[in-house]
Amino acid sequence: MVWLGLSLFLLKLEARRQIAYKLGQYPPFLSHLNALAGTDISTCPHDDTVADLCTQLSYEELDEMRAKMVHSLIRAKVLQQSRLFDEYYTIAIDGTGMHYYHQRHCKHCLTKKSSTTGEILYYHNVLEAKLVTCDGFAFSIATEFIENPDEYDADLSVEKRKQDCELKAFKRLAPTLKARFPQLRICLLLDSLYAAQTVLAICKQYGWEAVVSFKEGSIPTVFQEHCRLLQLRQENTLRWTTPTKDKQIIRWSRGIEYEKNTLSVIQCQETTGVGGPHEKNTTFVFLSTFNITQDRARAVVNEGGRQRWNVEDGFNTQKNRGYELEHVYCRNENASKVFYLYLQIAHTINQLLEQGNLIAGLRKRLGSIKNLTDDLLMYMLTQPLCRPALQRLLAQPYQIRLNTS
Repeated sequence: MVWLGLSLFLLKLEARRQIAYKLGQYPPFLSHLNALAGTDISTCPHDDTVADLCTQLSYEELDEMRAKMVHSLIRAKVLQQSRLFDEYYTIAIDGTGMHYYHQRHCKHCLTKKSSTTGEILYYHNVLEAKLVTCDGFAFSIATEFIENPDEYDADLSVEKRKQDCELKAFKRLAPTLKARFPQLRICLLLDSLYAAQTVLAICKQYGWEAVVSFKEGSIPTVFQEHCRLLQLRQENTLRWTTPTKDKQIIRWSRGIEYEKNTLSVIQCQETTGVGGPHEKNTTFVFLSTFNITQDRARAVVNEGGRQRWNVEDGFNTQKNRGYELEHVYCRNENASKVFYLYLQIAHTINQLLEQGNLIAGLRKRLGSIKNLTDDLLMYMLTQPLCRPALQRLLAQPYQIRLNTS
């Protein structure tokens, strides 16, 4: 039943009832399910049975299993070429919305007042840590659910409530991340919300580096010192043209003292579509714990700070490309978290499938990832799997490599 729950997202079925209306209606699918799970059941479980199991499963165990999947990729050095400075794994941390309700869903719901109607809205958010790479991967490795505690006073007015938030969730997530990857060289990629002393102190405590999107209002004194140092250190400038013919001017300041931290600020002025009708200028500014040098400046911007947007793309994929992150797969509080982790595990597996050399010869014929999923689903629904033939195939030495072209 766990594999059946995962199949809901591996095959991008978009709704739990598709287990009964689609998977359960085609006997050949059961042969694939039995092969995945190592079982020999004679009927496909109903989606309500899957949901009932999810109310009892420990989502913490699924959380650890998901982290072990990425840990095995790191140990196998699959992601070694994606490290910043060939040393640091880049982990983006960001929050996103899960579910929204017009009535209270549970005692842990977050609440806010609609600015247009004045209605009280109830919602659940989540804080994600994803290992991101320049190849576009975004592997979920740790999750902290943003929810109000049991002692939260729901009777107080919205204005007086002290609710859970991203920064509070980060303080809970950080020890989990450190415990799971105690020796890993980590560089956190964060948005401007995290330009705060409490976050910098945690990074220093755990030996992590950080690259944070930076705005003038985040830490005004640091931003002002950065502007002053730019005038004094004109030599801290790097100009280069990217492989896509965009032009970048990178400037930085370093040695800025702030609350027992020594920080650098780096900014990049990028011009895209140079000389064309759609020429566009954009400026990126990052706060960093790295000591920026001429050799490191380009990597901090392009392989560090700007890779944070891969986590946004990962959320967008999970919400709009078949996974339906915001869909309520079950209203039970525990089951909702289990389905969320099913989604994260399935997304990791699908990324490896989509970027692996197993389907390299099919890419031109398939045309899109959606067609790949549709073809895989059709095959599993119509073609029974011969387990002895599969076992003979797996007995042969083989290696799956990522497509980095």
